[in-house]
Amino acid sequence: MVAQNSQLRKKLENSAFTRPKKGRVICFCGSFKFYKDMERAAKTLRKYGYKVIVPQPSHIRHGHKPEELKTKKYDKKTLTKWEGEGAFAHLENIRKSDAVYIFNKGSYLGPAVTVEIGYSLALKKPIFSKSKIRDITITNFISKVVSPQKLRKYLIKEEV
Repeated sequence: MVAQNSQLRKKLENSAFTRPKKGRVICFCGSFKFYKDMERAAKTLRKYGYKVIVPQPSHIRHGHKPEELKTKKYDKKTLTKWEGEGAFAHLENIRKSDAVYIFNKGSYLGPAVTVEIGYSLALKKPIFSKSKIRDITITNFISKVVSPQKLRKYLIKEEV
């Protein structure tokens, strides 16, 4: 009986109820103001086997230091091109994901995140958010408001 219980316990520990399905992808969406916070939260989820995609600001995608973008005079055409490339790349990340997590620290939603929510809806992706959404319409599209730490437990429970 003891051997049976330990075998059952081992099966449960490795089941979908305690571990994510292999290759589970979560796409974070949020303001670049919160980039470092998003990366910290993503790191925790990655430890549990999730692939977490965090949007990359231009200075990271193009190898610049953030202060150079403020002081160096890049022409508007170049900056617009870089931002457009990043936006389209991130929409592709959303398409590849199993779930979307809105990293809206302090309930902040920028215009780009609003577009990403709409795209996620069109693709029928479950959408979670870190903080309560202030916009009454958008609240209807959020599956659950949950901290990054509790997101893992919720996803496992719901088998999203």
